[in-house]
Order: sequence, then C-alpha cells, then structure tokens
Amino acid sequence: MNTPDRPLTPAQADSLAAVSEPWLSCDECFDQIDGYVDGLFQDERDPAEAMRVHLARCPACCEEAESLISLAAEDQGTDPEQALRAFRRDVGLAAGPPAESQTGIARLFRRRRTPDR
Repeated sequence: MNTPDRPLTPAQADSLAAVSEPWLSCDECFDQIDGYVDGLFQDERDPAEAMRVHLARCPACCEEAESLISLAAEDQGTDPEQALRAFRRDVGLAAGPPAESQTGIARLFRRRRTPDR
C-alpha cells in the first residue's frame, strides 16, 4: 500500500543530518544505561561520548534514560524535573552551556545527600 509523501519536519531533518559518531547501537545503549544513570548520581563527570551522542539521537533510548533518571531522582529525594533538565542539557536536548552537563546533575544530588544534623 502506497502512502503519499510527506515533507520532513525541521526536527526530523536535523536528526537525520546530525553527527552520530561515535556509534553506539540501541542494544549496547540498553546494556550500559543503568551504569550511565548511576554515574550521574555518583558525580562521574566523563560518561562515554558514544552514550551521550546516542541518547541525543535515539528517542527510545532517551525515553528509557529519562524514566530511570526520574525513578533514581525520587529515590534520592530530588525533584525529577530538575534532574531531567540537567540530563537534557548534558545530551544536548535543551539549551544550556555544555560546561554544566554532568556536573549539574551531580551537584543537584550532592546537595540532597548531605546528612541531617
């Protein structure tokens, strides 16, 4: 069955033209996603560039990461929306200076983990 051609949206065109190197498959991403999210909460500042690139380009894997980040943020007693904004900045899905990337999430959780006095 043939369907009429539809023009690409600007977002679709940008996604197709975006650099996707270094390469990471969805299977590899799903194998590594738990460690990536754990690293966000443990102040690991240098996640693999391939993971960051893949999450910026793959809606399914990005959705999985966002779900895990939301759950982890709630477990840490942190606002999930703040954690998601920091994650989206890190992978280039939202405006924000790249220098904030991982350290923004880690700072957010470090504040929440201080012992009660």
